[in-house]
Amino acid sequence: MSTGETPNRLSALRERASLTQQEVAVRLGAPVTAGQVSRWERGEVVPVPRYRRMLAQVFGVSVAELGLPATPPVPRSRSSAEDWFVADEQDSRVVESQDRWRATRAALNANRHQLAQVAAGLYPDHRLTDTGLIAGEGWIPDGPVDLAAVKLMEADASLSALDGSEREAARLLPDQSLMRPFPRYTTAVRDLARPRLFEDRHAWRLVGVDWSAGSLAFGDGTYFGFADVFESLAHELAYVALDADGRPVPVPSLRDLPFRRLVGSPFDLGRRPVMPAVSTLTIRRDGDAAEFLMHRRDPRAVAAAGGMLQVIPSGIFQPSSLLPAARAADFDLWRNIQRELAEELLGMPEADGHGRPVDYTSGPFGVLDEARDAGRVRVWCLGVALDALTLVGEILTVLVADADVFDHLAYDFVDRNDEGQVVAERFPFTAEGVRGLLGSGRVAPAGAGCLDLAWRWRDMLLPQQR
Repeated sequence: MSTGETPNRLSALRERASLTQQEVAVRLGAPVTAGQVSRWERGEVVPVPRYRRMLAQVFGVSVAELGLPATPPVPRSRSSAEDWFVADEQDSRVVESQDRWRATRAALNANRHQLAQVAAGLYPDHRLTDTGLIAGEGWIPDGPVDLAAVKLMEADASLSALDGSEREAARLLPDQSLMRPFPRYTTAVRDLARPRLFEDRHAWRLVGVDWSAGSLAFGDGTYFGFADVFESLAHELAYVALDADGRPVPVPSLRDLPFRRLVGSPFDLGRRPVMPAVSTLTIRRDGDAAEFLMHRRDPRAVAAAGGMLQVIPSGIFQPSSLLPAARAADFDLWRNIQRELAEELLGMPEADGHGRPVDYTSGPFGVLDEARDAGRVRVWCLGVALDALTLVGEILTVLVADADVFDHLAYDFVDRNDEGQVVAERFPFTAEGVRGLLGSGRVAPAGAGCLDLAWRWRDMLLPQQR
């Protein structure tokens, strides 16, 4: 190799993807490290076929486009014991099992809207129109509820009967080695298909919905504890309802879905850990005209709903920090909405659970509080539902901002965030605009639910100005 000649395209592809060597290593999973990625880029060690396939997936290219030698040479010496371990080829049966699992997961992420419709059909008496959501008896109030009137209760949450380790869920997991399957769904995601945002954090667990008392009850949980259940449910349906090429097959029944059948009633919130997410339709009002924003979620960045349109802001209901002061302040739907809006629309760093409590008196938080107190920002809860595919809890909300408040914030809106792209186009809040989006098959169930209910109750949310 002549001086200055590039041994492969790995470094260029990594930089094009805006990834560090450490981030590439994390996506590939143990035992790969940043040092190993560096040696691959310098041509000191050549990755074996398994890691070639994984690198191609991370960079979104074909294996050939990595620019690696056709046949990896066996190096005369190893730079570390790690290189011996990483270079060992897996048994073909393990590779086949993992590739089959990845293919199902890719099909799942490419067909979440369609699969949510299939899943909703399993609960016909509880469908929320054609949104892909299902709702328990009394989970949708008779009209929008002012967010200030929603009472949040902390409740003891006993251990769930199901946690994703059951035999019915274990059947969905690939082999980790020749004699051992992956122990958990999240472990498989971590090692085989890790998105950029994938961290186990504390989150509140939905344990009760009671609109007669205007209250929602929550216990404690963790993201991975939720995901081991909800992503297993989604994976199972994708495996049964799609063929090897990701095309639909005859609609299954619950008989064909042993893990979902084991869950039983999806509205029994004590049987499994249910993760609550808060999704907010953000509407700009200018006189009698209104328009709203949407967010395109990046499938490389998020574990769920990648490639779909979602209302913005949207995020898991969880504290910004594990410190007691943060937990107390953040147990509030409005604070969760504010924080997600600041992160997703204004590009503020995400509160990762380890830092100081958020100062809600400063920056955009103070602006939003002041505007809400003055009635220029109004926020309602539209109800609670479940994503039929995953059975994740969805707290559906809508924020209506007067044009001057919205435009003051919009001056600093970002085009992209850690989870995807903020759609530059603003959609008209009209029958044509709303129904066109809902009929497109591109909107995530939570976003579709927000749009459907907000349009149904538009006269209460946007009374005509005199």
